[in-house]
Amino acid sequence: MPLPPLIENNDKHWLFKVTEKYSVQHERDLCLLGFFLGTACTTLEINRIQVGDVMLKSGKLNREFVIRGDKSFSGEERKIYLKNEELRQLTNNYIEYRLKKHIGIGNHPDHYLGLDPDEPLFFTNKGSGFGILSKKTEKGSISYSCDALNRHMKNLMRKAGIGEPSILSGRRTFAVMLKRKGYDAAHIHHLLGNKALETTMRLLTSDPVDMGRIAADAF
Repeated sequence: MPLPPLIENNDKHWLFKVTEKYSVQHERDLCLLGFFLGTACTTLEINRIQVGDVMLKSGKLNREFVIRGDKSFSGEERKIYLKNEELRQLTNNYIEYRLKKHIGIGNHPDHYLGLDPDEPLFFTNKGSGFGILSKKTEKGSISYSCDALNRHMKNLMRKAGIGEPSILSGRRTFAVMLKRKGYDAAHIHHLLGNKALETTMRLLTSDPVDMGRIAADAF
């Protein structure tokens, strides 16, 4: 099975620039891209994030939270870290946008800046959360998908010229960028939450050689 496209830094900058200029709700979509590329969350996990996961009653952002819903790929709870300043700023920008547009306002104005903590963090243009679909597999288990958010994320990437956009590009990009910065495979594997180390190593050992990036480091 081919690996999802890797989003290099120049493509990432262009993706954010195009989204900011052309998106109907660029505050939301920039925040979505921040979680997509900066947390190793799948789109289904992003779809499950609620206001109360990222925010304290005081309105201050949490610095970490546990993924909601099913256990991670390894069968254990997985923490998501909200410590990157750029991601925190994107999250605050989107929360301010929601407050301005009165999106998902709750019944407790003194808590969570007036937002409902049990509502999804991300809303569609129609003012509701992106839907999650469930279906029974041939083996009798239940599987979940978020087709609407998947289509939306692929569309954002497609508009920025990313060929064959994949909803798994965020996880691959997250892993490879950390490897390039010198972090070891064990810590990256833990952050991804993969069950098998081989799955993580396949992502890390498939880093394409960017001759331009290598040359740029010489000066």
